[in-house]
Amino acid sequence: MLAQDWIVAAMPGSSEMINERLNGILTSADLPIVRRVGHKEMWEQAFHELPYRPVAYSNASLDYQHAYQCGHGGEWRDLSLIVCWNNKPAAIWPISFSTKNAESRLTSQGAPVMPPLFVPGCPSVTRKRIIKGCLAMANAIAAFARQDTWESGESFSASLGMSDWHVESMGRGAACSVRHELYLDLLPDLADIKREFRKSYKALIASGSRLWSVNVLESGGEGVWDRFRNLHLQVSGRVTRSDETWTLQHELIKQGNAFLVWLEGASGEMVGGGFFSCTASEGLYAVGAYERSLFDKPLGHVVQYRAIEEFKKRGISWYKIGARPYATDSPPPTAKEISIAEFKQGFASHVFPHYSLTHEVADDEDR
Repeated sequence: MLAQDWIVAAMPGSSEMINERLNGILTSADLPIVRRVGHKEMWEQAFHELPYRPVAYSNASLDYQHAYQCGHGGEWRDLSLIVCWNNKPAAIWPISFSTKNAESRLTSQGAPVMPPLFVPGCPSVTRKRIIKGCLAMANAIAAFARQDTWESGESFSASLGMSDWHVESMGRGAACSVRHELYLDLLPDLADIKREFRKSYKALIASGSRLWSVNVLESGGEGVWDRFRNLHLQVSGRVTRSDETWTLQHELIKQGNAFLVWLEGASGEMVGGGFFSCTASEGLYAVGAYERSLFDKPLGHVVQYRAIEEFKKRGISWYKIGARPYATDSPPPTAKEISIAEFKQGFASHVFPHYSLTHEVADDEDR
C-alpha cells in the first residue's frame, strides 16, 4: 500500500518538489527497491538472468531512449527500478517521469509503461505481490502527474499465456486493445529461413547482392559510422536527434551489442544501411537510411538478409522486425506506415500480439 499523502491535486511544480514527491512515492511502496540509476551493474546482472532478454529492457536501450527523449525537450527522470526479494534482484521495471509543455507523464522512456520482468525461480506468490506493488506505484505516479489514465504495453517474451501484469491489470479494470508485431524465428537453418521469405524477395536479394558491395561494421569504424550518419541526415533532410544518441549507438557497436549493415555502389559511395541492436535473445531493427534516388533498387532487401545472417552467426533466437499496423487500427496508420510494414512482413515468420492496456487512475490503492 502507498502513502496517499504523496498523491496531490496540484500540478507538479519545481524540480526539487517533483524529486521529493517521486522519491516519496517510491520509498512508500511496500517493496524493497533499488534505482537503476547508480546501480546499472545490478540491473545488468538481473537482465542476464532473464530467460528472454528483450532489447528494450537492456541498459544500453534505456540509456539511449533517455538521451533521445531529453534531446527532444522537457525534463526527464529515469525511475527504473530493480525490485529485490530475499536480498536478491527479483525483477527489473523500466519507468520514467517526464514534464514537457506543462504536461507530466508516466511512461517507459517515452513509450507505454513496460511491465516488470522476473528472474527465474521467483515464486508465483512473490511475483504477484511485486506486480501489485508496481501497479500501486504506477497509479500514484500517474495521479501525481494529474493523468486520468496511463498506458502500458506488452510485447512477445517467449512465454506462454498472459502475464501476471496483464491478469492483475484487467482485474483492476484496465481496458485492453491489440496491436501486432513482426518477428522472425532464427532457430531454423538459414536455408530454411530463406525458403519462407516472400517469393519475390529471393531474387531481389540475389540481384542486390551482385549490384552492391555488402558490409558489416562490428567494431570501431568511426569513418563508416560518420558516413551512415551523414546519409541519414541527407535522406531525412534535417537533424532528427542529438549527437549523444549517435555516440551511444556507435558505442553499442564497439561493445558488440549492435552492428551496422551498409551497402556501397561501384564508386564506393554508401547507398544504404541499417543499424541493428541485439541481446543474446533478440535482435532489433533500429535505424535505416537509403539513397532516395535508388528506391526502385533492392537496397532494404539486401540489408535485411545480411542482418539475419549476422543474427544467426551470433546465436540470437528472435529478430524483432517491427510493428505491423493494419488499416482497421485506431487511430488508422498512414499509407506509408502500412507500406513499410508490408515490406517487413515479407521476412517475418510470426505475427505476435502486442497488448496495449489503458489503466484508469484510482483514488484508492488500498486493495
